[in-house]
Amino acid sequence: MKTTQLRFYIKYLIIGFIIGGLVCFFIGRSTIDTKTDIKYIKGETVRDWFPILTPFKVTKPSDPIYKYKENTEIVDTAAIIEDWITKRDYKQTLFDNNNGKLDIDFSVQYNKPFNFGYSFTPIQKQTTIYKVKTWQPFVSASYNTLNYVSVGGGFFYHNLGFELRYVTDFNKKGVDFGLKYKF
Repeated sequence: MKTTQLRFYIKYLIIGFIIGGLVCFFIGRSTIDTKTDIKYIKGETVRDWFPILTPFKVTKPSDPIYKYKENTEIVDTAAIIEDWITKRDYKQTLFDNNNGKLDIDFSVQYNKPFNFGYSFTPIQKQTTIYKVKTWQPFVSASYNTLNYVSVGGGFFYHNLGFELRYVTDFNKKGVDFGLKYKF
């Protein structure tokens, strides 16, 4: 008869451990919340100049079209020379996105580019993941001026706390239940 009772207790003890393990497993998985914070941080700007560019291929058209014509036979040579000696400065943002910002600036005079420079400001994406415990246990002990002593404990679920305390003045005994809220 004793072996039957022992098997009975062992069987329920094993079932209790399995159920307790599963409950603890699922509570443990739900104890951590994550918060994601994404920031875009500007890096240090890089500025530099390219050397003067030299063409790798020069082509002259066989039948040129002159831009400055007053009639079909007369070409204004002074206007062509004026256009040739005019210095043109260009500045443009090529892209400004999540990767950064690229600005270029260059000059053209005498049909040749010069002063070709750039400035690049990279942007880095910084992702911070905060893990916050959902269930936070605590213990408590207190003594008050009415000679009551209490010992207890509880847990916080997010910001809401539940507490159970054993209260005694060594003559009377009782249980205290409380709710708490974290700000």
